[in-house]
Amino acid sequence: MNLLKTTVICSAFVLAAAGPSTALEKTLSGLEVKSTLSAYEENNVLKFWPTLDEDLATAIASKLTIDDTADAPRISVEINNVAINGNPVLTDSGEFNQLEGTVTTYEGSNSPSAVAKGSSGDAQIGSYALRMQAVSGEPQVPDDWVTVAPSQDDFYNALIDAYATRIVERIDE
Repeated sequence: MNLLKTTVICSAFVLAAAGPSTALEKTLSGLEVKSTLSAYEENNVLKFWPTLDEDLATAIASKLTIDDTADAPRISVEINNVAINGNPVLTDSGEFNQLEGTVTTYEGSNSPSAVAKGSSGDAQIGSYALRMQAVSGEPQVPDDWVTVAPSQDDFYNALIDAYATRIVERIDE
């Protein structure tokens, strides 16, 4: 009796799963995520994904510790482009495969230098652009396998998780 094997092929899942879990190994004193999509007049991302900011913040927070009393940096993530194959106007299905933004790290308000200066901890430590793209294709699989294309939610979840993973990986860089 042949077993029917099913596989989901999506490189975004590979990106999301790459590397060991970093949960609770890193600490932030604060986290802010916001979407600033005004550069694209007809952008309709938030029509389909109104909780994009919250979903990304939740994904990041699940991979580390956030302690507002810690002597740790805080980060701000600004999503400034969500697109499907470069087009910021999503189709009627709401699918997208590109997520771009800027991640800025600030000195935490409880760091020794911030406390000594009496500052609010808003000194910027660094900033970088983060661009991610999910791709799928027609893989070659054995004849007795069935391939299942990723759904719109699969791409969304994979991109959000992979984006969060990469942010957490780069915290100490």
